[in-house]
Amino acid sequence: MDNMKIFCNDNLIDKESIAEIFEPGFLFGWGVFETLRAYKGKIPFLDLHIARLNDGLNTIGIEEVNIDFEKKIKELLKINKLNDAYIRITAYKKRESIRSTRPAKSRARSGLMLSKVEASTGILIYVDKFGYYQEEAYEKGFAAIVSPYKRNTECPFWQVKSLSFLGNRLSWFEAQKQNKDEALILNEKDFLVGGSRSNLFIVKNGEVITSPLSRGAFYGITRKIVINELKKMRIKLSEKEVTLNDLQTSDEAFLTSALLEVMPLVECGGVGIGSNKPGKVALQILTQYRKLCRT
Repeated sequence: MDNMKIFCNDNLIDKESIAEIFEPGFLFGWGVFETLRAYKGKIPFLDLHIARLNDGLNTIGIEEVNIDFEKKIKELLKINKLNDAYIRITAYKKRESIRSTRPAKSRARSGLMLSKVEASTGILIYVDKFGYYQEEAYEKGFAAIVSPYKRNTECPFWQVKSLSFLGNRLSWFEAQKQNKDEALILNEKDFLVGGSRSNLFIVKNGEVITSPLSRGAFYGITRKIVINELKKMRIKLSEKEVTLNDLQTSDEAFLTSALLEVMPLVECGGVGIGSNKPGKVALQILTQYRKLCRT
């Protein structure tokens, strides 16, 4: 039936006009996404983000995307007259279609028609003006809660930045309800693994500590960059399990993500961290990270 109608937000509209939301990627959260920033038209670490996106697609059984992402994103920035921008890349499962193909020569006489299953990956990229975090946020630092939702490291998909992002989103929403900036997440053994949209670092006795990937920390691109920069700066770094008490008794702490950059964390669970102000190491690595992104 052509021009089928559906009900959408108090209106009857053509199903075809929003056909893409009926693809498996949107119906079942079967896909992956990346969020990143553009600085004056520059898109730092894009290759690392695309590599992670394709790794995620492979893990959940969807074909990799093979397009010139940099070209497409820069076209979008130009069309939308943006220099400093938020970028979201979504890759998702589309329905498989079956089409008939010409028979192979060896089977031509039999008149046998072959069928080929075409599995495609949908891709959506959008950009918007970046205005999430003002300098006041870095001067004040973030306050966090501990999420009531834990990360199960026995699940084979927890390292995938999937469209099924409910646990992380509900954790963030819980923080918002309590007028806090972020929610930190525990694994099933009650070790901190990071935030709902960030990775966590603490500083104690001159040593920077972050949870290892094997214990539930997410493979963050900014996490990777920060670790590399800390090593270059010859700041002692360890990847080991972090407890809530470790955080609350640390000298300072900070969060990392492509959108947050390096955000000082000054409170968790109502307990101040260090001097209750952004720490020296956090501000130092923030300056270094911004040099990489903005120059």
